[in-house]
Amino acid sequence: MYVENHLLKGKYFPDKSAERLKAMMIVGVVLVIIPFMFFDAYGSYLEGYFALSFIEVTFMIVLSIAYLLFPHHVTVEQMIDAALIVIVVLMLLSLFMWRQDPEFVLFSLSTLPIFIFFFLGAHTGIKWSIFILSIFILIVIGSFLELLKPNLSASLLAKTTVAYAAISYLLYVIESARSKNEEELKRSVEDNKLLFKEVHHRTKNNMQVMMGLLETQSFKIQEPKYKKMFAAHVDRIKAMSFVHENLYKGTSYELVDMHKYLGEILNNLQKITQHTILTDIEYMTMGIKDSISLGLIVNEAVSNAIEHAYSAGVGQIDVTLSYNGKQHVLSVKDDGLGFNPQKEFQSLGMTLIEDLSNSLSNGKLKISIDNGTKIQIYFDAKEHF
Repeated sequence: MYVENHLLKGKYFPDKSAERLKAMMIVGVVLVIIPFMFFDAYGSYLEGYFALSFIEVTFMIVLSIAYLLFPHHVTVEQMIDAALIVIVVLMLLSLFMWRQDPEFVLFSLSTLPIFIFFFLGAHTGIKWSIFILSIFILIVIGSFLELLKPNLSASLLAKTTVAYAAISYLLYVIESARSKNEEELKRSVEDNKLLFKEVHHRTKNNMQVMMGLLETQSFKIQEPKYKKMFAAHVDRIKAMSFVHENLYKGTSYELVDMHKYLGEILNNLQKITQHTILTDIEYMTMGIKDSISLGLIVNEAVSNAIEHAYSAGVGQIDVTLSYNGKQHVLSVKDDGLGFNPQKEFQSLGMTLIEDLSNSLSNGKLKISIDNGTKIQIYFDAKEHF
């Protein structure tokens, strides 16, 4: 993990992204080239090839600086270009300098198309391949006309050039097809995101219609007990509608921003009470199912505290959601009178809290009635930062 995040500098890119993979691979290539060039430059110096040694040391310094400045001042594309230029120049030098192994040309030409099309894609990759191919065609022509004297024979160079052209064309076709499929997949994902957002928007609107109907019906009821029941149901539906509103307006169509979502529920409850609701909700995202369960639990627990905790005066209700090791911890606390467990556990609100707690992964409900009431729920959940 240290190698990926620090040595290969993967920590600067989104986890499991194609950009991260490409960045780590090009950094790995550069880290392999630098020591190779160091030892080769040292060997060239000992054998008296000072010009070659100087060129290799210069390239080594350039790549080292690029590595140190990456990715803040040097982009992935610039790192790729730098590594590609070094490889091509070394390949050309190996053709005309006896210090270099001429077999390096054969190895480079067989692997260079893979490097080019993987890192640069089909469009840019074919341009680089044509450029490199043009250089080798000129070298082959110069070799046949005896204007140039490379380390390899003209016939072997000609065959190698044809093989490079064939491999490059094959990889170009493969990369073009892959890029096309990737673009189609991206468009499909974006279309699905728009569809899901529209579904969430329509669901939220339907819930608002339901709330409107319940509120209209409650106006016709005179009995306070039943008016309170209608109001409680409206709050529950509103708590669920906030999830769909969050998903509709947010950047994700399946992950809910819990800090924002629970904040909306508590702000809604704060409007109907003089008690002070204090929140300490960490920034985290969760799936729709867990989010709705937590939203309803918070709505019920805080509503119960508002109604039963303080018989007179104004009190305080604390709501926290934190991540503790491998578990999430939700806590709703007041300093009021507490409640009678035998009576309150028979209520619809406490029944909902119990059932929803059990629906969470390894959910455990803990209630303390010393110096007020404190409801704590421990559960495991996959968190997405």
